[in-house]
Amino acid sequence: MMIFKQLFQPKWQHKDAQVRLQAIQKLADSSILEQVAAKDIDTDVRKHALEKLNTLASWDKAMRHDSDVKLQKLALEKVKLMLFNQGVDLSQNDKEQYLAKCNHMPLLEDYARRGDDHNLRVQVIKRLDKASLNYDLAIRDNNEEVALICAQSIADSKQLEKIAQKAKHSKVKSWASEKLAELKAAAEKPAKIRKDASLLLSKLLALKDKTDYLQVKSTGEALLQQWQLVSTELTCLPEEEQLTLTNKFAQISDKFQSSLAQLEVEYNKAQQAEAALAQQQQIQQQVQQAIQTIQDKVANAIANEGDAELDDIVKLISDAKSLLSQDHIGGRVTEQLFNQLNGIEQNAAHLPEFAEQVALATRAVTQLNQWTLPQEIGDFDQAQEQFDSWFDDWKKLRKSMLFDLPVELNESSQTLINEWKNGLKSFSSQQNSAIKQLKGQMRELDRLIKSGRYNVALGLFRKISEGIDGLTSKSYSKIEREHQRLNEEINELEGWKSYIGLPRKRELVAEMDALVAQPMQDVHERAKQIKLARHTWRLLGNTDSEENSQLNEAFDIVVEKAFAPCREKFAELEAQRAANLAARNQLVDDAKAAKQAFENNGDYAELAKALTRLQNAWNKAGSVERSEYAKVSQAFFDIIRPLRARINTFHNDNAQQKKSLIEQAQECAQSEDLNQASEKLKALQQQWKNIGFAGANTENKLWGQFRAINDTVFNKKQADYQAEKDKQQVAFESIKSELDTIAGELDGATLELCYSKLEQVKAVSVEQCSPGQAKRLHKQINQLIDSCQKRIADLKQNVEQQNLQNWLVSLEGYVNSGTVDEAALNQLPSLLVNAIELAQNSPATGDASEQRRDLAIRMEIIAGIEPPVQDANRKMEIQVQLLSEKLNDGETPSGIQLLHDWLSLGPVQAQDKALFERVTKALLAM
Repeated sequence: MMIFKQLFQPKWQHKDAQVRLQAIQKLADSSILEQVAAKDIDTDVRKHALEKLNTLASWDKAMRHDSDVKLQKLALEKVKLMLFNQGVDLSQNDKEQYLAKCNHMPLLEDYARRGDDHNLRVQVIKRLDKASLNYDLAIRDNNEEVALICAQSIADSKQLEKIAQKAKHSKVKSWASEKLAELKAAAEKPAKIRKDASLLLSKLLALKDKTDYLQVKSTGEALLQQWQLVSTELTCLPEEEQLTLTNKFAQISDKFQSSLAQLEVEYNKAQQAEAALAQQQQIQQQVQQAIQTIQDKVANAIANEGDAELDDIVKLISDAKSLLSQDHIGGRVTEQLFNQLNGIEQNAAHLPEFAEQVALATRAVTQLNQWTLPQEIGDFDQAQEQFDSWFDDWKKLRKSMLFDLPVELNESSQTLINEWKNGLKSFSSQQNSAIKQLKGQMRELDRLIKSGRYNVALGLFRKISEGIDGLTSKSYSKIEREHQRLNEEINELEGWKSYIGLPRKRELVAEMDALVAQPMQDVHERAKQIKLARHTWRLLGNTDSEENSQLNEAFDIVVEKAFAPCREKFAELEAQRAANLAARNQLVDDAKAAKQAFENNGDYAELAKALTRLQNAWNKAGSVERSEYAKVSQAFFDIIRPLRARINTFHNDNAQQKKSLIEQAQECAQSEDLNQASEKLKALQQQWKNIGFAGANTENKLWGQFRAINDTVFNKKQADYQAEKDKQQVAFESIKSELDTIAGELDGATLELCYSKLEQVKAVSVEQCSPGQAKRLHKQINQLIDSCQKRIADLKQNVEQQNLQNWLVSLEGYVNSGTVDEAALNQLPSLLVNAIELAQNSPATGDASEQRRDLAIRMEIIAGIEPPVQDANRKMEIQVQLLSEKLNDGETPSGIQLLHDWLSLGPVQAQDKALFERVTKALLAM
């Protein structure tokens, strides 16, 4: 096998990368190209092999497993181009199968955003099930169907609100709006159903205390029907609450049915009683009509002076009693009707006697009609006495009558009696009024006598005497005794007037002397005392005596002395009132100045302050003469009132504007967009400040209403902000926890798992976090990406190191024996296989060992291993060569390339075996 390979070694396995590149251009075997793309150690060779294959599978494999990051990125872009039908047309089936198996999340998300097949995009979107992607596509995607499907996967109300406002397609906006309404209704539904159910149960329970059967029945049936509708909606409540409400309904329904059954029994009884009562009332009405008919028959019999109507009267009485006997309830009215019928039946046999009674009644009415009503007060007593006597006889006659009077006689008698009563009433009212007035005057006279006011008492007595002259003798008799008593007291008073008055006058003079000696404490109180003394002195009157004249003169002198301090004080008060008047006149001038200032600047606030200051000063200005106060007050308020009216108008206008702002604020409060509502409210607040004052009471009331609305909106916004903040915190903690978990899983993770975790980290979205949280998470994500990449690099290095160790073990056998078996050969990379085949095809040369020694020293220098002492000089030369190559080419050959060069120098000779140990040590140390 080795001989065959040595004879026919293909160029794609040549040790020179450029040769392999040229060979690849001519290769058509896809299996070989796949092998080169997967195993060749040179990145360019693998890249060209992939480009030659240019299949989705090869690019996908390179994207996932190639060790070169740049080639991975290139493979990713190639896969995207293929999926987007750019360069290579893939079948629908190939795309669908690939996307179904692909685990590269960024690639899937990119296809979900930019793919040309809408059905595949929808499948990928559903597979990703990424909220941020769905939200973004719902707003921005050009395809209406895809946008709608993405929107339909979103349940967050905040995102739905933004979709309803910002989505590109109207259909998506409409769906989002409808979904928001559904979510709102669904969120409110449990509370509404709970409230409706509780209200229905409360109403149903309250019916057990009602007593109106028909109302309870109709209302209860309606409530039961409503419960049937509500019960179908109880499923939105927790099962425990459903069970509680259902049990409550069963209990309340049983109580209602029991109460309704009892009410039905009582209702039926009441209906029966009501029907019996109606029948009784009908019977009583019919009997009363029958009695009236009997009375009419009796009147006809009297008018015709015969007993032809007697049989009919008896029959009517019998029929009425028979009808009345059908009343099974009985009672006072029925009993009275029976008694009335019995009385009529007994009296029916005495119609002649009733006729005589009617004749007597007719003569009595005729007699009253012949009398004349009194025209003067002097005839009143006799007419009243005559009518009273006649009316007593009339009442006795009416009481003894067997039947009611005939209608005409009854009406005429009643009319005549009313005329007499009304005619006498005018005189009676006049006399009663006079008596009432005289009694009041006599009570006042008695009080005046007892209080010593004799002069007034004498005058009042004369007035009473004049009033008594207008009374009739009968009316005077009602007050005669009191009048005689007062007359005797007045006569006695005339004799004692001088006896009582002079001592009292002496006392008053002494009291005034004492008042003069006392220091004045209160001028108004002293003036009041002097005024009262003067009044009492006048009431005592005068007598024809020298002492009375002397007392009058002494009283005038002492009163003048007592009043002298008052006169001085009143002079001071007069001066003070004059000063107060001047101050008030100055306030009038100040009011005029305030008015002029307002006319100039139109400053309502300054005017309000000025008016308040002026009003306070006016209230404190002190008293002035009443006549002067009226003038100055009118002048002041003629200025103040119009200004205050203008301020009130200004305040009212401001109040109306602020009420309008309150209405606008209420509309803002109803808005679902709290951000917009808060901005509008801020603008309204500024308008409120610019409007001006609306009056003390109104301003505070309106501000309270306006502020309450603002507080409601801003509190709700704050609550939403806090909820959003809490949501962001939850998202932040969730993402951080996920990243912490991934970081913890990196320790001991396999290479494949590291790649998976790297993609997982790259796919993390921080859109739901705040900017500050996103910044912290991005830092953690970048650190974790670096950790993943470092872990991948370490694992790759470990794999390469392990592979190198395995290769070196296989090569050690080749170096020692000169041959390598097929299994070991298949484990080696193509570059080393090419080197072995090249060495076996090359003849042994003398300088090959020297070249191998130089390569071994070169490997030791690169690995940082000190060569043996005997190679120290050669080490220096090779170091210079390496430095020169690095300056010229900029690269240092890899260890595998140097091993390839070491092996390809021909067959391994005996002296080369020791060198291979140095090569092995150097390679493992690189």
